[in-house]
Amino acid sequence: MNWKSPLQWKGSLFFVLLMAIGLWAVWEGKGPAGEFPGAFFLIVALVFWAVGWGAVGRILVQPLNEMIGVVGKFAEGLFNWRVRLGTRDDELGQMGNALNRMAQETGEKIDRLAKNLAETEALLRGMEEGVLILDLNGRIKQMNGAMGTILAHAFPSDVGKHYLEVFRDPELNDLIQATLADKKGYRRSLSPLGQPGKTFQVQSSLVQYPDSGGEGVIVVFHDVTDLKRLERVRQDFVANVSHELRTPLTAIKGYVEALRDGGLQDPVQAEQFLRVIQRHSERMDKIVSDLLLLSELESADRVLQRETVHLPELIRTALETLRPLAEGKKQNLRVEPLEGLPTLRADSQKIHQVLINLLHNAISYTPEEGSITVGATPVPDGAEVSVTDTGIGIPPEDLSRIFERFYRVDKGRSRELGGTGLGLSIVKHIVEAHGGHVRVESKPGKGSRFTFFLPR
Repeated sequence: MNWKSPLQWKGSLFFVLLMAIGLWAVWEGKGPAGEFPGAFFLIVALVFWAVGWGAVGRILVQPLNEMIGVVGKFAEGLFNWRVRLGTRDDELGQMGNALNRMAQETGEKIDRLAKNLAETEALLRGMEEGVLILDLNGRIKQMNGAMGTILAHAFPSDVGKHYLEVFRDPELNDLIQATLADKKGYRRSLSPLGQPGKTFQVQSSLVQYPDSGGEGVIVVFHDVTDLKRLERVRQDFVANVSHELRTPLTAIKGYVEALRDGGLQDPVQAEQFLRVIQRHSERMDKIVSDLLLLSELESADRVLQRETVHLPELIRTALETLRPLAEGKKQNLRVEPLEGLPTLRADSQKIHQVLINLLHNAISYTPEEGSITVGATPVPDGAEVSVTDTGIGIPPEDLSRIFERFYRVDKGRSRELGGTGLGLSIVKHIVEAHGGHVRVESKPGKGSRFTFFLPR
């Protein structure tokens, strides 16, 4: 007998009471025990007790113990357990089926929640934007890995702490404080401490949790450093184009006015003025042509006229084109042995333009009687071409910017030499359009070496 079962205890007490009544009837009766109704009553009580004890255990106690055990497993989070009562269709069977349905539905909901939670955590981990979530008391509830990168003094172990204990950025703290106080979102541009040169667009918002009715604050960091840089480049480009075109236009306008004011009466002076106008017109034409070429190279639907290219032939053609300019400065223009170079598929006119730009740049910034050397070597998957000079060189702080449009190390000297500030930018775009790359090495006062790689 299961003495821990209250139901069996009550059943046993009931049948004990029946036996007591039967014994009392035997004791008070007369004659042999079998002649008295009390003896019969006692026998019936014993039979009912034995049968009833087994029936209570089988019909009530065992199913209830089965349910209690399975509910205990549910409490442990094991919703794959089920109540097994066979084919019973009574109240206990219905209760068991209801428990099984509840376990299945609860398990499915927990699985969905776990899946959604895993997807949310994966989304937060994979985001480049920093995400910070706080409750309305200002305590950190969650932050993703990108947030730890943006704010170097923030760590996952800081979850649960107040934001003032963790963040040492006054601008960020002011944003969070304003959001908590006003219960509305804000957007600000911040440059966090420990991130020099970085700019982030920070958006704070109030978030509500429908299931619990609670509220919190979510702060998202968007890195807009590249956008800001591109905006500056665009502004600089517009300003540079305006300046580069205004200078020759002003000169042309001035000399035209001089001609109209009487300059035409002096043939010698008129000829001189016209030569100046022509020179500035050619400069404007060169600037516009270079800009159109850059636009073509940057276009998504640009087309390269690829054909079989023999580098030695292209190099010698470019050298012969600019040799008179180098000889005018008494410079030594030479080429290294060009052997073992692979045959390439490229746009020969544009590669010729690259060589012309690099050679012209070297001749312009190399003093008289200096030397310029062109070389080419085979490398895995392609070839490298280099132009080395003994010119004035480039300061280290300018090396990273010389391929930008209109960037000049010495602006006055560049304009004096007739440069547009677009030549090296064109070189970079043409080489990259072919799948190659260009690099520069330079020492001030000793010269520079430009090298570009072209793949097969």
